[in-house]
Amino acid sequence: MTDRGSSEKAASLAVGPGLGSEVVVPQHGPEREAITRRLKLKLDLRLVPYLGLLYLFNALDRGNIGNARLAGLEEGTHLTGNDFYNALSVFYAGYTISQIPNMFMLKKVTPAVLVGVTMVLWGVCSTSMAATTSFAGLAATRFFMGVFEAGIGPAAPVILSFFYLRHELAWRTALFYGSSTFAGAFGGLIAYGVATNLADKTLAPWQLLFIIEGIPTIALGVLTIFVLPNAPETLERWFVTPEERQVAIERSRAGLNTDTTALDRRQLLAALKDTKNLFTCLIYIGLNIPLASYTSFLPTIVKLMGYTDAEAQLMTVPPYACALACVFAVCWSSDRTRSRGLHVAGSAAVACAGYILLISSASTKANYAGACFVAMGLYPITPLMLSWVANNNVGHTKRAISIAMLNTFGQCFATVGTQIYKQQTAPRFFTGYGVCLAFAALMIVVSLALVVYLGRENARRDAAYGEPKELTPEEQLAAISDGVYDEHPSFRYFT
Repeated sequence: MTDRGSSEKAASLAVGPGLGSEVVVPQHGPEREAITRRLKLKLDLRLVPYLGLLYLFNALDRGNIGNARLAGLEEGTHLTGNDFYNALSVFYAGYTISQIPNMFMLKKVTPAVLVGVTMVLWGVCSTSMAATTSFAGLAATRFFMGVFEAGIGPAAPVILSFFYLRHELAWRTALFYGSSTFAGAFGGLIAYGVATNLADKTLAPWQLLFIIEGIPTIALGVLTIFVLPNAPETLERWFVTPEERQVAIERSRAGLNTDTTALDRRQLLAALKDTKNLFTCLIYIGLNIPLASYTSFLPTIVKLMGYTDAEAQLMTVPPYACALACVFAVCWSSDRTRSRGLHVAGSAAVACAGYILLISSASTKANYAGACFVAMGLYPITPLMLSWVANNNVGHTKRAISIAMLNTFGQCFATVGTQIYKQQTAPRFFTGYGVCLAFAALMIVVSLALVVYLGRENARRDAAYGEPKELTPEEQLAAISDGVYDEHPSFRYFT
């Protein structure tokens, strides 16, 4: 059950129904390598960028409320007191309750339908925010936007795991997730353009923001239903050759995708009882509290540097640009070294340095630098964690539910992140920064503990069973059918 050496050898068991006869392709040698390179290039040019585009709009629609606040949202919707922070929290309530149901639907209705339909629905919610005139209307649209945005977040890593091997996931996940970091910069540019060029039109700038970023989401959701690949067997003839499709299927089997059941209740229970999933959920809790709060304090810090509202929108771009570079660099290194936990701990340490700078200095320029360090440390951790969980859970249902658990626990505590800066004097958010620093430190401790835990388990299996052997698809399916999953003697965890 490893993906080393001969992990792509031929198999006689299809990943799913409806394939028909298999094409015979060489298992080794230059021809096989050439077919694999062509296939990966095609997937890298189509699947990964398209998922990235979807997640870009996901992040834009979720995060544009921070830019809308600078553009007059609170005045236009008559928000008072802590209404803005409460509206942020409501989103995560909707996002949390729909995580696991969305994973149940993933294989029932196919990924393309799930992602496409939910995208249309959250686009409608995002656009409708332009028509709100009160806290109640804003909260309602944010809640349902959270419900529907949960369709793509946990689904995308599962979809990628159908097409890529375990050691290829972090880099591809970073490419798709990096778009959410890019959205922070792109959203600031859009807000700047609206504030400088459309401020005197019939609609207020904050309303135009929601409309400009919401309508394309709806159109893209409709397109997704028809163009997003669901599985290797469904890759179109115009996109891949028969040989490339067969290699894609064999790679999917090597990536531990041999079970054909849409929902396996035993895998659901196995995911809930898995000790390592408790570790990863705790790390994700530590991540989501500071991550959810980031868009709350960054615009405020920038505005207190003396910029106008329009200039402040533009100055939110550099921290996200720095974060994007770190996302790509850290995840590339993680795949090259096949190490997840040490990269999580290192990234969290960078975030800690940023919060220490924010707490210790009264200088707005130092605060801005601290905000850059926080973004550079936090944003790489999400693709690392999504890849880590996907790497270490065998079986479609177990993998999907484990990722959903990760997001559910994380988003539950994200509501804390939206509340910790209220009733504090900007930019000296001592309580908020202190809470985020504590949870960033928690990530370091727990990720290193998980590295030790998984490393010892791998060493125990090496001592008990010797070097892991490559299983045939029939043996993989038997391991899943028997409820063994990633506890199989030939499975080794990514640390």
